[in-house]
Amino acid sequence: MKKKLRPAVIISVCVAVVAAALTIFLLLNPQYTFAAGEYLGINCKKADVIKTAPDSLRPVSLDELKGDARVRFDQSLMLVNKEHPLPDGFSPELAEYRDTGVMMNACMTEAYATLSAAVSEKTGERLLVSSDYRTYEQQKEEYDASPTLATVPGASEHQTGLALDVYVPYYASYGFLKSEAGRFVDSECWKYGFIIRYPVYGEAETGIAFEPWHIRCVGEPHANIIYNNRLTLEGYISSLEIGAWYEFGGYLISRQEPGDDDSLQLPEEYGTAVISPDNMGGYIITVKP
Repeated sequence: MKKKLRPAVIISVCVAVVAAALTIFLLLNPQYTFAAGEYLGINCKKADVIKTAPDSLRPVSLDELKGDARVRFDQSLMLVNKEHPLPDGFSPELAEYRDTGVMMNACMTEAYATLSAAVSEKTGERLLVSSDYRTYEQQKEEYDASPTLATVPGASEHQTGLALDVYVPYYASYGFLKSEAGRFVDSECWKYGFIIRYPVYGEAETGIAFEPWHIRCVGEPHANIIYNNRLTLEGYISSLEIGAWYEFGGYLISRQEPGDDDSLQLPEEYGTAVISPDNMGGYIITVKP
């Protein structure tokens, strides 16, 4: 007489079969394991940003700052989305990348060169660009062709030149994460001043689903803070209290709105400063003492 299997045994066998199948699936599809890890922040190291009060601040007019050799104005921390579209007449600061025909914001050419070289060194794969700067008209064509995928004209980061869609041969779009280079870019690009603009955990804030191929230049130390604290660009900028100062990694950071005399507050003494508009009426100041 055959013995009937107990329900508990049947359940255990089923669980084991499902677990084995899931393990095989994840081994064959490493992009899902990687995306889950990014969602959980397993590669992140907490970036402790400390509120501070620099000594001897003084108001400096924008005109004076633009004439100061220690100060560089760029567009690296502009927030661009449907709620904060580009202003009329916006003109990006563009440069061609190494005679390739790829156009990007001038503030990121060196950073992209360093990231690209790191990808080649660490993975043996060549990082390529599928989409770079777009004019308003080009973005309109993209939107008209794919209104559910493309962003409305005026609200696309591609119009700033600060964003690139990247890939490696045979691995593009969501398949980018199937490549070692894709996983390296997504988990390491912050070390080179870039972020994944639409991270796997960020759709509620960005309004855009995960795009592991869309990198955005924000510079140092902002990329470090954003990635390691699992923030979106929206979340990071909103965390900077207007007029306050913060310290992180040897940098001082402040988000300010110009005074009535069109001035910003800076320390009396400092080494260098990078100042970017935030596209919300203010500026984000990054000071290296």
